This record gives sequence, C-alpha cells and structure tokens, in this order.
Amino acid sequence: MKRLPVLSQREEARYLPVDHERIRFVERAIFTASFTSSCVGHQCLCRDENDKPRLDACCQHGADVTIPEKEAILRRAKEVASVMKAERRSPAGWFDEREPEEDPEAPFGYVVRTATSDLSSDESGCVFLEHDEGRGCGLHIAAQKYGFDPAEIKPGACRLYPLSYSDGRLMLAEDFARYSCANAGDSDVYAMMRATLDQVFGGRLTEALDQAIEPAPVSGHRRGRGRPSAAGTP
Repeated sequence: MKRLPVLSQREEARYLPVDHERIRFVERAIFTASFTSSCVGHQCLCRDENDKPRLDACCQHGADVTIPEKEAILRRAKEVASVMKAERRSPAGWFDEREPEEDPEAPFGYVVRTATSDLSSDESGCVFLEHDEGRGCGLHIAAQKYGFDPAEIKPGACRLYPLSYSDGRLMLAEDFARYSCANAGDSDVYAMMRATLDQVFGGRLTEALDQAIEPAPVSGHRRGRGRPSAAGTP
C-alpha cells in the first residue's frame, strides 16, 4: 500500500487536504499567488541575482523527464531536430542521463534530465532553447509547426510550471519566487493552470481542488467559490 504523506505541524497551516488518489495536499498559495499571463511576452528578471535579465529563466537548468516522456520526444525526433540549431539536431545530445534520480512516483522509478547547453554548467539553459525560432521551448515550437499537441512531447514538469508536485503534495515550484514572472499577473496560479491540471491528472483533481477551496455553507446557503474563471495556458 502506498504511504500517505504526513504533514508537520508547521506545514499544516501551509496546505489544505485534498480528496484525491495522487494529490493529498495542496499549498494554499496556489490560490492567491499570481503569475504572468504570457511567458514569451514577459521580460524575465532573476530576483535573487539583483534583477539580472535572463529570458526563459525558468528553463535555465533543464527539466526532469520520465522515461515515457523521453521516448515520446524521440518519436518526434525528426520534427524537433528541424527547429533546432544545426549543432543541436542530434538526439544523442538532448538528455543528461549521467545521474538518474530515483523517483518512486515516476514510471520505472526514476527520472533523467533534459541536457543543458553546457553539461558542465546546470545554469547554461535547457538544450531545447537552442533553436532559431525566437524565444521559448523548441519542443513547443516543433509541435506548433507540425500541427500536433505540445502535450504529446512536452515534459510534465514543464507543462505544470509554475506548479510542482511531490510526495502527494501540489505546490508552487521551489524556484517560483526567483523570477519576476511570479506575482506579475491578474489571475491566480490555480485559475491559470486549471486546464493543464486537468490534462496531467484528470478532472478528478480539479474537482477535488474546487471542493478544497469552496467555503462551507452559511445559514443553509452555499457561497460562491471566490476565484476567477479557469483559464488554461499553452
């Protein structure tokens, strides 16, 4: 039987319980923190580096990739390679498998990483930023160019950003506050990411999250949920 997560006393104020088979707790901040509505249009600043400008800053370290996600990317290798810079078109250089990380929640029990442009520096940018199509993810650009759903090849960790999940908890990504895109939008993170959560986890999770934040009945009547209308992100 899968071990259920247990919260410390300090964490109990930070999380809400959720009735879901995979996600048992959700960080309250995802309902109050905001996020930019356009990653590509936002001029990224690194808050922890004295507001140093860095486009696509959240992609600078690469991303975790499960084995099925890696295989999905490789099935579209021809399309992806076509948008990459000439020196980055070989799939042999797209993944960093030197130190697979154990992850009991991942298929096969571990994840690898997308490679960075310079493998000696984990801040040199994800290899899939190495394309000639302007800003953004080369995987996403390839999907748009060839008319298939980006979700087919884009890793879940990337699709869910600025959210993250681990050990039965859904939360803001660990580096959320590092970048100027955090708290820079008009909608809360949950409203923006609701459609993506549906895609990744199925509708049962968003139903459970809606219930987690819905106020209790007052005098026999139910109040509104007090959140913006859901809006997905590309």
